[in-house]
Amino acid sequence: MTNQSPPPSSAVPAPVLTTGALARAASLTDKAVRLYADRGLLRADRDPVTGRREFGPDQVGRARAVGLLRSLDLPLVDVARVLDDPDPVARFDALWGERRADLRVSVEAGEYVRASLAGRPRLPFGEVRVRDVAEVLTLSVETYADLPAVPDAIRAATARLFEALEAEGAPLVAAPFVEYPERATEGVTARLIVHAPVAETVRPPSAGFRLGVDPAHTQAFVALTQRQVADQAALVVVHDHLSTASFADDLVPVGANREIYLPGFGTGEPGPVMEVAVPVGRR
Repeated sequence: MTNQSPPPSSAVPAPVLTTGALARAASLTDKAVRLYADRGLLRADRDPVTGRREFGPDQVGRARAVGLLRSLDLPLVDVARVLDDPDPVARFDALWGERRADLRVSVEAGEYVRASLAGRPRLPFGEVRVRDVAEVLTLSVETYADLPAVPDAIRAATARLFEALEAEGAPLVAAPFVEYPERATEGVTARLIVHAPVAETVRPPSAGFRLGVDPAHTQAFVALTQRQVADQAALVVVHDHLSTASFADDLVPVGANREIYLPGFGTGEPGPVMEVAVPVGRR
């Protein structure tokens, strides 16, 4: 008698797992499984009678991988990028390399804080340099923000400045910069002034704008990369180091700290994208 394969209708269906069963198999909580399914990280069908989620056995390994990636505090969007990439290892290496670089900046900032508490502050990244800066005419606008809102406030004020310059047909002649007469914190709103250097007189378009002169001065500054700029702790450390003149015995700040935005800012280019600076004079 010839052996025959059973008809397709007699094939054993693949087992399905409930939310709880998948959670136990992947060492996750039920809540986590539901969240990952809602965000599309796990694939599930719905039982037509009960409406409960049903997961295939192939989702166990994926759920474990999601849990592992989340244990590293990767955002869900990055978890999805890793797992859905044709080469998940390469994608993970790229993301984790960025995370390690960010962590290194934060650790260096922590080292500065510790050294400052010990009375021996030393900037762990960048180099304080000194230069002479020529007088320049600037169109400026003031705004106010607490520390978390500073980036948005700067973007909005800069956009207003650039619109005004475009309307007047006045090009920038140097990198725009933000001056910090006051220090913003988590709970304290402070004044900041965004400056656009111009070659000749520009009519202030409305109230809030001011045409003025940034006088010639000697300036101490530190150049920062985009990664350092993105770390708020690193920025605070550099501002503190410059404003306290911890870098030199013969120099003292004589003006407000400022941030100078170089052409590479926000482009992802390597190298310096911003300079934190302060006008200085001799003791």
